[in-house]
Amino acid sequence: MSRRRALTAAILGLAATVLVAAAVIAGGPAVVALEWTIQDRWARPAVPASPALVLLTRDAAGETRFGAGAWDRAVLARVISALSRAGATAIGVDLALGGSSAPGRGGAASDALLSQATREAGNVVVTAVPGQPLPPLARHARAVGHTLAPADPDGVVRRVPLLSRSDAEALPAFGLALAAVQTGPSSFTVDREGRALVAWAAPRSLHVVPFLDVWTALEERRADALRNVAENKIVMILAEPARTTARTPAGAMPEAMIQAHLLNAALGGAWLGEAPFGWTVATALVLSVLAAWLVLALRWWTAALALGVLVVAGGVALRLTPALTGILLPALLPLGAMALATAGAAAGSQLGARHRLRHLEGEVAGIREALIRRESTVEALEEDLEAARDLLGAAEALRRELTEAQAQEQQTRARLETLERELRAADSRDGALDDAEQERRRRQCADLGIVTREPAMLALFRDLAHAARSSLAILVSGQPGTGKELFARAAHRLSPRAAGPFVAVNMAAIPPELFESELFGHAKGSFTGAVADRKGYFEQADRGTIFLDEIGDLRADHQSKLLRVLQEKSFYRVGATRPTAVDVRIVAASNRDLERGVAEGWFREDLYFRLKGLVLRLPPLSARRQDIAPLAARFLDEAAAEAGRRVALSEAALVALERQAWPGNVRELQNCLRRAVALSDRPVLTPDDLGLVPAATTRAEADGDAGVLAALRRHAFDMQATARALGWDRSTVTQRLKGLGFRALVDAAGDRGKAALTLAGDPALARTVELKLGEYHAHLVRSVAGFDSAEAAVAACRRRFKNLPERHFHSLEILVRQELQRRA
Repeated sequence: MSRRRALTAAILGLAATVLVAAAVIAGGPAVVALEWTIQDRWARPAVPASPALVLLTRDAAGETRFGAGAWDRAVLARVISALSRAGATAIGVDLALGGSSAPGRGGAASDALLSQATREAGNVVVTAVPGQPLPPLARHARAVGHTLAPADPDGVVRRVPLLSRSDAEALPAFGLALAAVQTGPSSFTVDREGRALVAWAAPRSLHVVPFLDVWTALEERRADALRNVAENKIVMILAEPARTTARTPAGAMPEAMIQAHLLNAALGGAWLGEAPFGWTVATALVLSVLAAWLVLALRWWTAALALGVLVVAGGVALRLTPALTGILLPALLPLGAMALATAGAAAGSQLGARHRLRHLEGEVAGIREALIRRESTVEALEEDLEAARDLLGAAEALRRELTEAQAQEQQTRARLETLERELRAADSRDGALDDAEQERRRRQCADLGIVTREPAMLALFRDLAHAARSSLAILVSGQPGTGKELFARAAHRLSPRAAGPFVAVNMAAIPPELFESELFGHAKGSFTGAVADRKGYFEQADRGTIFLDEIGDLRADHQSKLLRVLQEKSFYRVGATRPTAVDVRIVAASNRDLERGVAEGWFREDLYFRLKGLVLRLPPLSARRQDIAPLAARFLDEAAAEAGRRVALSEAALVALERQAWPGNVRELQNCLRRAVALSDRPVLTPDDLGLVPAATTRAEADGDAGVLAALRRHAFDMQATARALGWDRSTVTQRLKGLGFRALVDAAGDRGKAALTLAGDPALARTVELKLGEYHAHLVRSVAGFDSAEAAVAACRRRFKNLPERHFHSLEILVRQELQRRA
């Protein structure tokens, strides 16, 4: 399994790396610009300012003294001579040297002074434009450099060409030429076009001295001040007005200032390079394979934590590697490959988990049916053994068959329990996304006042949420106290009509003579006491939802009137001559079986089909055992808040609540806790405070068929579990169910599916009950196979089924006679 995971992770990582690499290559300038932006913001280190570099810049005070345009070159000549005498190792001058100075700015005399100062200093570097002849003033300079700073496709300057070649000669970068005067030739990291990545200094960290301060020290003959500025340092004079500015990762700046940052990086040896594309692909492949393996091999929360650590480690490497090694690491390809591999692994893991769950569920269903058949076989063999003893025939053979069948039953039961444990384990291990969806539904239910953890209730709520978005009619059925009105209100609040009215009508509480007036309203003067027009419930619910509770208690004539309203979406007020049209969403509820009502004739079939757009059958609280604890906690908090004190449930009290049958469902549970809080002064309630019916009373109630059937339903018709709960042996429970099954078959005119649904009470249990009924009926048919006389067959069946309760022998006799008539 581990090798398979590793191979799958490798395939996913390779595919993700190839796809993302292809996307990066195909993305062109847009993807490259995004990569540069990430590096500018997160990865590019700020280089410390070199103490060997000083910038002389013009400021507002200097422009006031020397003018706003180009300054007199005689001023620059004096400053260059003073800096040279003060010990500057190199002097850089950013100056437009093309042509002579204007007469108003010193003219030819100033040019001569500047040329003389440059020659005498011997360490001056000036700027020139590549491809143009060098001006006469540059002949005496130590070196000449260019200030070119071409922008990347996104308009940001990140690289500087170290050499600019033309037909005449090759010019080095201005900052590089200045560095060479002090340090001599050195090696650099450049790209294919001969450009070097600039390592930018921190904002405002370069040593900047206003030009006017140096001029003032020169005029005042303060040699110490000049030595402090220039001694053993490279001085870059930026006295020209800024011609253009360029965008850089460190902000907008003129081209000469970009050369200052290049010079600062050269002095500190802080050259940057980009990682080769092959290295980047290899790193992305390793990271994506590792990410996919983490998702496939670990639990979801452990994998999420490990992926978070991996991403943080990558971010730290992205941040620290340039500062430590001078290599800029790319981010898009590794992170994109990791993300794609993680998503692919998560999707594959989820699909695999769902496949395994479906396989296990199918196997569990098959084993469950096999268990039911084994149980029925055991029960039939037990009865055959009783008959064999009376006939002194094949008792030993039947005993061996019984033993073998019991062993098969135990093996099947053990296999079922093993598969169910595997199913639960697989569900908890591989169903992370399903658990998240269930948790989202639980929170949504809680927001609407529905407290449940039961998957069956959550599935009903899911169907309700889907149907609420349409105008489909909804029919909610269930015992009193199971939450039918809560589901009706949830349907309204989840629908587009949530801003409209919600009108709840108890149909059973409306007097028959006021039915039309209450539902449809009446006009003024339509009857005695009608002193004004009155809107009925339907008109009050216009553009909203009307909840018709206890719809099964309507009389036949009232059903026809309600049907007409649902068909035509209009009605006549009592006493009105013109119809009133309404736009109403219908939600109905009943604790009676309307489908049986249609079959028995007390409920109109056409009205039933109008109401059953979506049918929700709410299970009783006895079938929602895991909801008892959260419901009890909520009701206890409400009762405690009403009493003004803090109250808690003991563990024993909670166990007692979960064992109770709760025929009154949620409403009975709520009243039980309210009564306990009101009558007890204890801070922690015990089972005695709850006032529950003692176990002996519960067992006495269970002696009736209704109690046995309720116990069977609670335990999903598991005979052993039901027998343990009732304190009986399994054969007694089997005889009770067999008698109930015979009676249900008679009531359903032999329709086994209908009889099974009647006994199960829940469609989810109908298949189990149908299998048991089939085995019981087949055994009965085999028992009468050798008889031609109905009386003899009935007498033989009374002996064979002697443990059947007496009240069910009438149903058994009917089935026997029907079988003999069918054979005849």
